[in-house]
Amino acid sequence: MKRKKSTAENRALDFELAEMSSDTYTNPVDTANAVILPAKTKKKKVKKKTEKVMNRKKNEAIKRRMEEKDAKTSKTKRKKLMKIMEKKKAKESKESLLESLMEYQLPTGVINKLIAEVHPKKTENAEEAFAQKKLSSLAGREFIPLAEMKKQPVQENYYETGSESEFESEDVVPTEELVAVYGDSSDILTNDTNKGEQVGDNNLTVESLTNQSQPSSFANKTINTDERKSKSEYDERLDLSEQSTSEPDIANLPVKLPSVKKIPVAAARKSKFVPVYRSESIEAQRSKLPIYAEEQSIVEAINDNCAVLICGETGSGKTTQLPQFLYEAGYARDGKLIGITEPRRVAAISMAARVAHEMNLPNAIKYEGSRSAETSILFMTDGVLMKEMQKDVMLSAYSAIIIDEAHERSMYSDVLIGLLTRIAPYRFRTGSPLKLIIMSATLRLDDFKHKRLFPVSAPPVLNIDTRQYPVSVHFEKRTPENYLTAVFHKICQIHEQKGPGTILVFLSGRLEVMTLLKWLVERYAIREKSCKRKGRKTGEKNLKQTQQEEKKTISKELKTIKKSADEELPDDRFADGDNLDCGYSDSEINEAASYANASKSSMKQQAKFYDFRLEAPRQRSSSALPLFCLPLYSMLSSKKQHRVFGPVPDGCRMCVIATNVAETSLTIPAVRYVVDSGREKRRYYDPVTGVSRFLVSWISQASADQRAGRAGRVQPGEVHRLYSSAVYSDFEKFSPPEILTKPVDQLVLHLKSMNIVKIANFPFPTPPDQDSLEEAEKRLMRLGALEVTVKKNVKEARISLLGKTLSIFPLAPAFAKILVMANQHSLLPHACFLVAALSVREPLIPLYSLRGGNVEETQALMLEALKQRRSWCPPGQARNFGDLTVLLRAILDAEVAKGSEEVCHRLGVRHKALIEIRKLREQLTKIINSKCAQDEPVAVKSDMKPPTNEQMLLLRQIVTASLTDNIARRVDPLGVENENVPKGAYQSQKLKDYIYIDPSSILFKDEPDWVLYQEIIERKEKKYMQNVICVEESWLPRLASTYCHFKQVKEAEPRYDRVTDAIVISMDAAFSDMRWPLGKVEQPLPCNLNLYRYFAQFFLDGSVCPPLAAYADKLLLSPSTMTKPWAKLQLRTEKLLNALIEYEVTSRVRLLEVWKGKSEYLLDVYLDWLPQFLHEKVQMNWPPNS
Repeated sequence: MKRKKSTAENRALDFELAEMSSDTYTNPVDTANAVILPAKTKKKKVKKKTEKVMNRKKNEAIKRRMEEKDAKTSKTKRKKLMKIMEKKKAKESKESLLESLMEYQLPTGVINKLIAEVHPKKTENAEEAFAQKKLSSLAGREFIPLAEMKKQPVQENYYETGSESEFESEDVVPTEELVAVYGDSSDILTNDTNKGEQVGDNNLTVESLTNQSQPSSFANKTINTDERKSKSEYDERLDLSEQSTSEPDIANLPVKLPSVKKIPVAAARKSKFVPVYRSESIEAQRSKLPIYAEEQSIVEAINDNCAVLICGETGSGKTTQLPQFLYEAGYARDGKLIGITEPRRVAAISMAARVAHEMNLPNAIKYEGSRSAETSILFMTDGVLMKEMQKDVMLSAYSAIIIDEAHERSMYSDVLIGLLTRIAPYRFRTGSPLKLIIMSATLRLDDFKHKRLFPVSAPPVLNIDTRQYPVSVHFEKRTPENYLTAVFHKICQIHEQKGPGTILVFLSGRLEVMTLLKWLVERYAIREKSCKRKGRKTGEKNLKQTQQEEKKTISKELKTIKKSADEELPDDRFADGDNLDCGYSDSEINEAASYANASKSSMKQQAKFYDFRLEAPRQRSSSALPLFCLPLYSMLSSKKQHRVFGPVPDGCRMCVIATNVAETSLTIPAVRYVVDSGREKRRYYDPVTGVSRFLVSWISQASADQRAGRAGRVQPGEVHRLYSSAVYSDFEKFSPPEILTKPVDQLVLHLKSMNIVKIANFPFPTPPDQDSLEEAEKRLMRLGALEVTVKKNVKEARISLLGKTLSIFPLAPAFAKILVMANQHSLLPHACFLVAALSVREPLIPLYSLRGGNVEETQALMLEALKQRRSWCPPGQARNFGDLTVLLRAILDAEVAKGSEEVCHRLGVRHKALIEIRKLREQLTKIINSKCAQDEPVAVKSDMKPPTNEQMLLLRQIVTASLTDNIARRVDPLGVENENVPKGAYQSQKLKDYIYIDPSSILFKDEPDWVLYQEIIERKEKKYMQNVICVEESWLPRLASTYCHFKQVKEAEPRYDRVTDAIVISMDAAFSDMRWPLGKVEQPLPCNLNLYRYFAQFFLDGSVCPPLAAYADKLLLSPSTMTKPWAKLQLRTEKLLNALIEYEVTSRVRLLEVWKGKSEYLLDVYLDWLPQFLHEKVQMNWPPNS
């Protein structure tokens, strides 16, 4: 049915047709279709919309059914399905990746034509190839062609590590970002025309090293210089990389980095073999070391990587051979140094001597203290390298740094590793790369491979297998409670039933070592006749001397066995009274001595403390050989420690009874049997309270494996662990590092001195606890070493001028402040002596450790020691200086007597500690003379006189101002309600529990109201203060003002104090966060506008200048007008106030300084306050400075 057109439609069509010409459009049917088509289109749109709605509903229904199905699916089935889906996705991604890589693969013919710039191929004839085979053979190995030995280069990069969140992320930065920021690898090099350009940042700081890092090629990558890239493009890309990194926290570094020139990496990586001529005997010894056969792989790994981890047990030859490998590889050419850090000074000196002997180059291998211009290999402690980095951040004098004994996790070795992982990439960009080699004796490498240190790719790990013979490990079925008795029986069983071989025993402390030593010597005594029966006449005289010497040693050790505050006697030994008073009556001394020897023998008393049951040992086997027993612990002298490396008497078996010092520090030869008690003495430190406690605890699994590794070096070995396998599985995997068990104040100060502000962002291998860092910063701020600054509206703790001075010394910041303050009072010689003695562990033999064969001998020993200490501390300043007086006098007397072992024993001084104190004094004296301005250089005198009373008073005040954090207050029993306060109880600033003066202290009986201690040691749930001195309460507001809280007294008016030349006001003072009241004290007014107002008032009334007091009653206005609220209305008050503020005059001293340069200062202002008739008189006598 045709639709009729409306009149309007007809008119529209007629109008359109009239406008169009006949040539362009003449078909009226098309015009009609144009009118009808919109209706059809509209119907289609409605249909499509309906289809979409239907499809959507259908999809929703399907989705609903799938969800219901998934809900019914079990968890196990769902996990299986997820794994299948993940495998499919991984397969698809791999296929797509391979397809994309195949698109960019070069043809085989093109690849063969490419020539590497680093190692270009050379044509060689048959003779050269044969010669190369001869030279390349190593230890009789089959020759491998050079092309096959070369490893594929590995690209490793560094990235910005500005926050901790980046360390936790596992994402890898894509390669496109590297190209966008740093450009193509070909652009790293420069053309010949660009060799003189600089790429280093002259203002680079250590903070920028820790907060940002640059990519570094870890391999000898084939690099071609693209000549089409212009210099401007490279500079533009370099600017982009600098802008993309975070802004460093430090703006200025004390030492700016020198500008460096672009050097092609290929040229910088070229190495040349340096021959070393050794003797045949040395070469024979080196060839027996496990690391010797791995020289080629080690050197190649170091050449191809910026950082390398080498893991090998003690005795593999890492320390002595690796520096020689690097020297022969050419790392000491062109005046560069190979640096090796050791955690201990003794190890650094001995290793330097050993390497110099092996290489036959005495002038090229040196310890830090004896370096010269010819030095190529430098051994040093980790602290020495830290000091050198403060001068030269990039260590431009070194080509390689070896961090030895990294498994010990010393505090400074951890910091060095964190810094060097940031410095090495920058050195690589300069064309003079710095190689970092970390050597560890354990497999604890996860911390060293963490993303904190290596954000992109972990360095390669080289394992040196030193186990040449099988070692069987035996566990106990049940863990014995009395482990010392179990160790004794196990040694007897091994000695009487097993074959020959040295026995190594691990115990926790010195007392256990000497106890077991006595038991074994009594059971297996060395008899001269037994050797004669076997026909061994040789060495009979030496055997007799050894036997007598050993008996004397054991007897002497057991009599004078020292107990560090954590070791020997029970902590309730003084519970029955004041047993260890400083010797006021013989009855008290006898009481203390009788308690120490209450049992039949001193050995049984010590065994009772450890619950060692002295069971009667089984009858000794008639065929058992004598047992040559030797002790080994850290406090033993070096001479006696070296006896374990000496010869064993004929017909005897050696048994070494050691503490954990034999785990990694020493390698005892020919050990076949290891008896592991599984215990060690460990120090636990609380970073918040500062309390240390020593506990005998289980070792870690890594320590147990280290102990097991002592056996099997020269023959098959056996390890007997006196605990069950279940107990072993509960051990910690690794022992906590040193940075978690010690105060970090010194570490924080050193990092701050290197302009590292955000310590929490530093890449520690094992980050210290956040509370430790915060408490350390608080202590340093109160000490004055840090100050709060504001940068971009953010508060930051930065190092102060005092802190920079303190960081010069290798001491705790509090001890360093003692030296700085002593310099102002000419007390440096005595301060150096005192600080050195306080820094060395256990310099004096504790009184309660003295032992005799019977009660009478012990009484005599203790009486003599007490009388001697009492004679050193007469009433007065010497007595108030307390235990530090005893420490000073004992060390001084020992030095005067030339420090022999007999004199040290008589004075109660540990001889080994005396040597350490002497070396530390020399080191501190050298630093003071070189860094501090002195009228006369400080000398290390052995005949120094004790300090006078005046000097002791100053030393007490200096120690109080430096160790304020360790001040304690005696608890008044009357001031505590509903609580029984024990006698002699004190309260520290951070502990709720009571603390006590150690009974061996010279101040134990005095019980002063305020004391200062060096440290707190916890024993048997009771905390004792060590090295205690008296403190005067009146000193605290002045010497410890940062620890005090002041509150202004109501209606108190300021006054001018002529003595202090300051305006003071009365305040209520309280000490520490405990708010211990100090009473009313006068404190100077803070520097603000009120201070200038009050100074103007006292200037007008004549308090500041007495000659002006005559005009005080003739002033036009009262001087108190300066402090009135309406003072601004007076013009003369504003003039005087502005004049004082202009020259910052708030004291008489400052006023006199201004008058010296400007005599008419304040004259016109003062005349405005006087009548006209007095002006001439005042002008004639101005300034009134008389």
